[in-house]
Amino acid sequence: MIEKGNIVMFWSKNEKYLCRADGDTKKVTGIGVVNTDRLIGTEWGTELDLGKGSYHLLQPTIKDIPDLFDRGAQIVLPRIGGLISTYCDLSSGKKVIEGGAGSGALTAVLSQMVRPDGEVITYELKDESIKRARKNLKKLELDKISTIKKGDVTSDVDEKDVDALILDIPEPWKALDTAKRSLSKGGFFAAYIPTMNQLEKITLELKGQDYIDIKTFENLERDIVAKQGAVRPSYDVLGHTGYVIIGRKI
Repeated sequence: MIEKGNIVMFWSKNEKYLCRADGDTKKVTGIGVVNTDRLIGTEWGTELDLGKGSYHLLQPTIKDIPDLFDRGAQIVLPRIGGLISTYCDLSSGKKVIEGGAGSGALTAVLSQMVRPDGEVITYELKDESIKRARKNLKKLELDKISTIKKGDVTSDVDEKDVDALILDIPEPWKALDTAKRSLSKGGFFAAYIPTMNQLEKITLELKGQDYIDIKTFENLERDIVAKQGAVRPSYDVLGHTGYVIIGRKI
């Protein structure tokens, strides 16, 4: 049941829009004027005619990030953030330091994993990225789990005994001193990296320090088109985006 204050996603086959059901009448870009009072008390999944189209009322989820977030640079896709979270053993109550906010996509996945009792603290240098990430996180109501600080993750982190340090920065090896100061024993160091040259450098750095169980991988995805009498792989492959390295501090 949709309650007052819920964020509602209007879903159709090719479109997704967000609106907060606060009882007010407001303009929703792409749809038109919507009286949100009519949404309150409606069952999730209900189909309504809005504007010139028909939309299902759904709760927005992490997988909708590519469609719902205002994006600057390339984002870390939710499927990759999910794998990083799994390998870093994130769960409710865990404390995470993130380096580089970008558009907030990875921040959102990490926050979802540690909610409701955990915390994600992100260090970002660019004011534009901080503003965009905070705005995006509010769309999924994850802004209370995450804190975005203006600062350099390689030098400004003062938190201690954190469970994971997760980076999306050009030179992750520069944050190894931060990891040494801030990670708890058994904590995880992870980095998302665009090139093999960077991957090689950070791998060798981790192997030369107190890290074990080092794993590097990329993640590819291919949908399956399933129709009666005709099931085949999709011709569109979500291919290479970047590499991930994860190690555990001892």
